[in-house]
Amino acid sequence: MPDAPRAVPPLERLLHLKRIPLLSGLPAPEIAAIADVVQERFFAKGEEVFREDAPANAALFVVEGRLASTRRGIPVGTVVPGQGVGGMSVLARAEYGARVVAEQDTLALELDADAIADLLEDRLPILQHLIREVSRQALELLRRNKLDPSLVFPAPPGDMPGSAQLDLVDRLLLLRRMPVFDRTSVTALAELARTMAQVRFETGTVLWHEGEPAAHLVMICGGEVRATVPGGVEFTAGPGFPLGALEALGQRPRWYEVVATTPVVGLYGQTDVLFDLFEDNFDMAMDYLAVISRVTLRILERSAEQGAQASEG
Repeated sequence: MPDAPRAVPPLERLLHLKRIPLLSGLPAPEIAAIADVVQERFFAKGEEVFREDAPANAALFVVEGRLASTRRGIPVGTVVPGQGVGGMSVLARAEYGARVVAEQDTLALELDADAIADLLEDRLPILQHLIREVSRQALELLRRNKLDPSLVFPAPPGDMPGSAQLDLVDRLLLLRRMPVFDRTSVTALAELARTMAQVRFETGTVLWHEGEPAAHLVMICGGEVRATVPGGVEFTAGPGFPLGALEALGQRPRWYEVVATTPVVGLYGQTDVLFDLFEDNFDMAMDYLAVISRVTLRILERSAEQGAQASEG
């Protein structure tokens, strides 16, 4: 790399951004909108890019060089040209991040947190795309690392309504207690509550099979289900778990079979209706994106810990 970092021409910025997996499926006009607001950053070898005790304030997309990421001393990954770092932490509104250091002199394109927020508010296709792609990434990481999804989703509230008949107010109050909706306006929650139907499943009912299309999710209110992932893990989910959310919002087929092990009561939500609500309620969409991004970070952290334990063993 030359002593003075080179400028990245506008067309080259587009090409570099198009290589980023999280952005590659975006239409050209949306990639161009991102390219218009990124800034060039140069980091000398050994320079600390992000501190672990502070949240990331930008997404970085590497053009040349290499960055190394660690969390609590455990290597998380290496970031090379065509990859990015920091963006998931920004979307997650994480209170802490990973420590990122330049392993080589590195040239990157930077998209700061304010620019990300403005882009997502002004350009709905980018927001919808990220909701789908982050959901897909979390799902693929769970499958690849054979992790129990119930261990990485936010803890459910302790006072779920159980098997009672839920009127509109009950549904609204229930949704308010869920971590993904704890900052959503009452108006938006009421709209969501009206779109979700209460469903009941008797013990032994198969809710779906692996490989089926995923057009809805079920927020469990009472009871438990057992999910079996072919060649993977078996896990139990109970009140507060958003059953099927990752594949529904990620628009992927079901990846496990799920059976009711007790009588189950839940709220049924259709994917296309949820996307319509996100279109009309920006804050709700951002809250959902933040929760799924936090889930993804937890999965990455657990998989890194598993890798470190395997190496020690």
